[in-house]
Amino acid sequence: MIVLFKDNNLLMISTILIETLFIVLMNQQIYLAHDITNLKVLLPLANVLVVFMGGLALFSIKGIERNVKKRVEVNLLKAHLQQVEGLLNSLQSQKHEHARHIQVIQAMLYLEEIDKAKEYIDGIAQAYQPSDGIIHVGHPALTALLNSKCKVAETKGIDFAFSVKCNPLNIKMHPWDLCSILGNLLDNAMEAAVQNTGNRRVALEIKYEDNQYVMYIYNNGPAITAKERKRLFEPGFTTKNSEARGYGLYLVKKLVDRYGGNIEVKSGERTSFIVHLPDQNQGRGLERVVI
Repeated sequence: MIVLFKDNNLLMISTILIETLFIVLMNQQIYLAHDITNLKVLLPLANVLVVFMGGLALFSIKGIERNVKKRVEVNLLKAHLQQVEGLLNSLQSQKHEHARHIQVIQAMLYLEEIDKAKEYIDGIAQAYQPSDGIIHVGHPALTALLNSKCKVAETKGIDFAFSVKCNPLNIKMHPWDLCSILGNLLDNAMEAAVQNTGNRRVALEIKYEDNQYVMYIYNNGPAITAKERKRLFEPGFTTKNSEARGYGLYLVKKLVDRYGGNIEVKSGERTSFIVHLPDQNQGRGLERVVI
C-alpha cells in the first residue's frame, strides 16, 4: 500500500511537471516564432496532450485519495485490534491470577489451615476491584470493544458509561462494521472530552425505537459550531491536527449510509452523535439493559 501511495505521488508530480514544461515550451515557441502557421497545425495535438496529462494527474490524485482513505481505515482497525488485544491480555492475566488463588486456598484446606484460608480469602476480597470485571452486552465483538474503551477512558480520566437496552445481535450488520462505527464515534467523543478541564464524561446508549436501532454517543467536550457540523463528515476535514479524525467520521458516515441509516449531530452543553439504523427484520428484539 505504501509503495502504491509513493508511486501515485511520483506519477502525479511527474505529470504536472511535464505538463507545465510542455506548456512553457509551447508558449516560448509562439513568442519567438515569426510565422505561427506551422504551430497552428500542432495546436490540436498539443491540446490533446495537455488534456491527457491533466486527466493523468487527476487520476493520480484520485488514487492518492483512495490510498490515504485505505491507510487511515487500516490504522483505525489496527488501533481497535490493539485495544481488544489489550483486553484479552488483561483477561488472561486475571484468569491466571484467579487460578493461582484457588490453588493456594485448596492447599490450605487440604492442610486444614481453615483460619489462614479465611484470612487469605478476606485479603483477596479487600483487594478485589469490581471495575476490573468484564461487562457483557450479549454481543461478543461489542463486548470486547466497549470493555476496551472502558480501559482507554480510565487512562484518560474520563467517566465512561454505556447502556444497551436491546439485543444488539438483532442489528443486521457485520460485527466489524458495527465496531468501526461505534469505535470511531467513541474515540471522537473521548478526544473531545479530554479538552474539558472539569469532569470528563462520555456515554453510549443503544435503544430500539420506532422500528429502528438508535445509538446515542454523548460527550461534554467543547461545542461544535454550526459551520463545523456542516463539514464534519467531509473526507479530510478535522478541527484537530489528526489524520484519523479527519477520515474517521467520513468512514462512519459511509458505513451508516451503506446500511440505510443516518446520523444526527447536536451540540450545546454536551455534544450528541445519534445514529439511526433501520430494523431489517421489522421486529423488536429481546430487550435488556446493561450499564
